[in-house]
Amino acid sequence: MAERPALDAIVFDAGGTLVRVNFEWMSGMLAELGYAVSAQALRVAELEGRRAYDAVAERVSATLPPEGGGKPLSLLGPSDAYFTATLAAAGVPESLHAEALARTWARQHSDQFLWGVPAEGARAMLDELPSTGLRAACVSNADGRAELILETCGVRDGLEFVIDSHVVGIEKPDPRIFALALDRMGVAPERALYVGDIRSVDAAGAAGAGMHFVLIDPTGEYAPPGMHHIPTIAGLPEFVRATFTLPAHAGTAQT
Repeated sequence: MAERPALDAIVFDAGGTLVRVNFEWMSGMLAELGYAVSAQALRVAELEGRRAYDAVAERVSATLPPEGGGKPLSLLGPSDAYFTATLAAAGVPESLHAEALARTWARQHSDQFLWGVPAEGARAMLDELPSTGLRAACVSNADGRAELILETCGVRDGLEFVIDSHVVGIEKPDPRIFALALDRMGVAPERALYVGDIRSVDAAGAAGAGMHFVLIDPTGEYAPPGMHHIPTIAGLPEFVRATFTLPAHAGTAQT
């Protein structure tokens, strides 16, 4: 049996990982526009949103300077593509897309948050994580409110710190934002795991930084062959125990 790599720390994405889009609100908003679709149907359709995000992000990233200096990726269209594709996959008529997007972004810029629901199992996972002996932090592409959103959703406790791209001026997939977290923790990249939900920014960024990576993939249809993935964040402690050698002081014995 191959020796399992040693792990000292986990760094989390925020949106789509520790917190999720408020699909219940989106369902209600679409009902106001005259289209009935359940929150669950929107969650299933979100797979196509991720794929559309990747297509735009990969195309745009190829045109950006390797060490930043261009416009932030978040301003160049992948998030619009994400929501448009999600709406389309859920069967929402194209005639409603513009108004639905306008209301969606208005929600995001309000004090109620669009990514405003804790991911299922996130709080319990963070409570269990100390038994693994692993340190934990968060690196998020956000608008300056990542820490506030995590606090509001009850998933800030257990994280040493939160790095927000808007605050530090660097966005994923730029490896420098991951390096900020690793330097702050004093952890080598090959002994750290990044957990995220988007291949083009989370997986690509973690690879560029030299970190291990696991993808949150509810359906198992999004991860490419060979990429570690788990259906929900709740399964993370089990995944790290099965995949890595944990610190000697971990609460669960290594086998």
